[in-house]
This record gives sequence, C-alpha cells and structure tokens, in this order.
Amino acid sequence: MQDQIAEMEVPEIDDVTMAEWDLSTKRLTWECFTLVMGTQIAGAAAAINKATLDPYPDSTVVTKRSSADANQVIYGASLQKKCSSNINVLPVIDYVYSEGRRNYGWSIIPYVSEGSLEANFGSYSDQSSVNTAFKQMLNAVAGVQSEGIIHRDLKPENFLKDGDTLKLMDFDQSRETSSSNQFDVGTPSYIAPEIIAMKTDTGIMYDYKVDTFSIAMSFIVMSVSELRDATTRFQLWKDLIEPDGTLWPSADTVAKLLKARNYAVFSGNDDLLNVLAKALCKPSERYDPQGFKAAFAGVA
Repeated sequence: MQDQIAEMEVPEIDDVTMAEWDLSTKRLTWECFTLVMGTQIAGAAAAINKATLDPYPDSTVVTKRSSADANQVIYGASLQKKCSSNINVLPVIDYVYSEGRRNYGWSIIPYVSEGSLEANFGSYSDQSSVNTAFKQMLNAVAGVQSEGIIHRDLKPENFLKDGDTLKLMDFDQSRETSSSNQFDVGTPSYIAPEIIAMKTDTGIMYDYKVDTFSIAMSFIVMSVSELRDATTRFQLWKDLIEPDGTLWPSADTVAKLLKARNYAVFSGNDDLLNVLAKALCKPSERYDPQGFKAAFAGVA
C-alpha cells in the first residue's frame, strides 16, 4: 500500500493476464476461458455488457471494458478482487488486458439480475429493513478500509442487490492508499466536501473518512424518499457541507441542521441523529468507516 498517491495517478498492475479479443466473433479468450460478448447494458467511459463465460458455473456474467481507461479498469478490478472475501463486496472473476487495433482493459464480474440498490429502494419500505441493509453496506466499506483502500465513489447505485445481500462494486475510482490529493473523483451530492474543496480542515490530504461521508449520505437517501430526487438531495448535500456559508461544520452544527429537517428517521432517536452528524461533519471530527460501523450498530 502506498502512503499517498499523486493527483491523477493510476498505479500500474504487474502480471496482468493477456487475452485475445476477436471483434468479428465478439470473443475474448485467455488461459482456459472463452467469453462471448452479449447485449450492452451500459456505457460511458467503459462499455458494460452481458456475456457468457465458459467454463464458469453461472454462464451469464458481466464484462466492463475500456480503451481510454484501460489501466483504471484493471487497477480497480484488482482492488475489488482483493476485497472479494467480504460477503458484501461483489467478487471479481478475472481481469485481463487485450492488444489489437485498440487496446482494452477488461473486468469480468458475476451477473446480478436484481440490479442496483438504487433500482430496488422499494424493497426497503420500513426503517428496520433500511437499517439492516445499511449494516451490510457498512460491513463492505469497513472491510475496504481494512484492506487499505479508499473507494471514493460510494452511492446506492454502486451496491447490487443479490437476494437479501448487498454487494459493493465499481472500484474504478478506488486507490490502495491511506491518503490522497486526487480531486477529480466521486459523484455530486454524495462526494465528501474535502474532495470538492481540494483540502481538509487540517491540511491537504484526505483519507478513509471521505468514504464515511458518502455512505452516510446514502443512508439518509435510503431513509428519506424525497431525497431520491436529485435536486432535493443536492440541496441537502450543499447545506450539510456549508450550513452557514462556510466549510467544515462541527458535528453539533450538522446535528442541529438534521434535527431542523424533521426527518422521520431521526424522530425519537437522537442517538442515531448524533451518529449520522458525526459521519457528515468536518474530517477532524468525522468517524472513519470502521468507527461509523461500530457506532451505527449501537444505535440502530
């Protein structure tokens, strides 16, 4: 693990398996495996497709490939695979690199038919079910920290619902480091303020606590249906990071702001409100993910 990483750097991965990509047959082959590309289900910087993989117990898988961000796809997959012993992290089947007219980095993961947590908010219709699901999410994020990794893009969209189990995915923006000054990462209305501000309340480098902020925002969105509207969620996020027009609110300030919103999730549970406030406040007072997991378990 690196002590810190430079802005924009994507670390190199040694000993990446080489594969052969045949565009005409849409086949990717490596070692004993043959992958046949199927329907594209998403695509921006990276194309995401269903595919069939042989040999593999469940023939349908998902593959992500990118030329422009080939190294990022491979590096992210390597970090996700490192965390795959955690029941709440989606396993990585393999990651490979192919050369040709265009070079690609590939990540191959299991197919989860139910889709993302964001697409399944309706499955969590009461606060008890939200709390149970969120404990799984915290288990994933605390496990990522224990591996020395900052995820940096935590949000409901990046958890898949596999039956009763939630699984964290999409480590493309993750880094194996205890601190970073890379600021071009994250998703608006979930991202920690120190990434936006390009500093913390105590210095330049941020750490695992950026993941605490993002996962805490996810809990509030899961608990308060009106925050699933992007505009409403963004306004709360903005108010949380600059409640009086300045950065770095204390936990007490955040608690007062949340209490004034009268969200039902905090009704009669000031202990839960105070734990969330300490997950959304300035970095010097904020829990790290493991601390947040322990604190949440004590109040929910």
